Amino acid sequence: MWRDIHMKREAMARRYVTSQRHTIQVDFIPYMDELAEQIGCKPNLAKIFFRDPKLAWEMYTGPCTPYQYRLSGPGSWEGARDAIFTVMDRLAYPLATRKVPDESQTNTGNFMKVFVIVLLAVAILYQLLF
Repeated sequence: MWRDIHMKREAMARRYVTSQRHTIQVDFIPYMDELAEQIGCKPNLAKIFFRDPKLAWEMYTGPCTPYQYRLSGPGSWEGARDAIFTVMDRLAYPLATRKVPDESQTNTGNFMKVFVIVLLAVAILYQLLF
């Protein structure tokens, strides 16, 4: 155990800058996986794939969230699966501060098309005349 702690401290010293403000820095996913493995709640993606392929795909392609560690083991939670599927909705909601109109509702798209066509016509005429 002490050897593991010493190795991790050396790796952190090589990777991160020594600073009074940044006293403890770790990589989130390996750190969480190590803790979850010790506790017994680390998700087994292969096992989840055969049991629930949709959930395994979402875990593989989506963001790493603490909900993944609540799927099994001590402290498991029934709502963890639903929370994993809806994490992007909860992430986008606070960022949607105002409703932006669709491009189809504005005349900007049509204006740009007409502008490009006129610009091409002028360029062709210029090449033909000069």
